[in-house]
Amino acid sequence: MIILGLLLLLGAAGLSIAAIVANQDAFAASAGTLELFGYSAQLTIGEVFLIGTGAGVVGLIGLLMLFSGMGRSARRRSATRRELAAQRAEMRELQRKNELAESSLESQRTADVRDPDLDRDEVRSAR
Repeated sequence: MIILGLLLLLGAAGLSIAAIVANQDAFAASAGTLELFGYSAQLTIGEVFLIGTGAGVVGLIGLLMLFSGMGRSARRRSATRRELAAQRAEMRELQRKNELAESSLESQRTADVRDPDLDRDEVRSAR
C-alpha cells in the first residue's frame, strides 16, 4: 500500500512537471489579480497552479493526520475494551472461587457442629 501511494505521488508530480514544461508560455501568462485578506497580487497561471498544488498538499497532510489520529484512538479504545473485559472475567472468576470457598467453609462448619462425636467444648473452640 505504501509503495502504491509513493508511485501515485511520483506519477502526479511527474505529470505536473511535464504540464509546466510543455506549456511554459501559458504558465507565464497573467491570471489576473488575486485578493486575499486585504492584500492583492498579480499572479501568473503557473503561480496559481503552484499555490493550488501547495494547498492540495496541505489538505492531504491534514487528512492524513486526521485519519491517523482516528485510527490511533480506535486502537486505544479497542485495547481498553479488551483490558476491561479481561479484568471483568478475572473478577467473575475470583467471585466464583470466593463463593465456592465460602460454601465449602460453611458446609465444613455445619458438618463440624452436627458431628455427634464432638462434645460442646470442642464445638465452642472450633468457632
